[in-house]
Amino acid sequence: MEIQDDTEALRQLFMQMEPEIGDVESVHKAELDPEAALTLMANPKAALKAMNIPVSAESHVQITMKNRADREVDDALTAARTARLRRIIVIVIHYRNCDSDIIIIATRS
Repeated sequence: MEIQDDTEALRQLFMQMEPEIGDVESVHKAELDPEAALTLMANPKAALKAMNIPVSAESHVQITMKNRADREVDDALTAARTARLRRIIVIVIHYRNCDSDIIIIATRS
């Protein structure tokens, strides 16, 4: 699993776009096996703690799962494609108030 902290790069970007915004504490990325998505969704606070992201009992964690953008659209093949998931990309946005957004992106073969 790779975890990358791009906090400073995003802070600089946000400060250029909107100087008043400053509540993003850190951004993390990880690549996992598809089976890990269910485990992550079942206990997201444990996953955040494992990534050394501060979390409290009052923390709100929102999870969004998306398929990776794909130009091929064919409903008949949706089930077959889902079966061919190779990995998931997890992006965590952690805010100064200890809330987090978790975005899970499913990628296919």
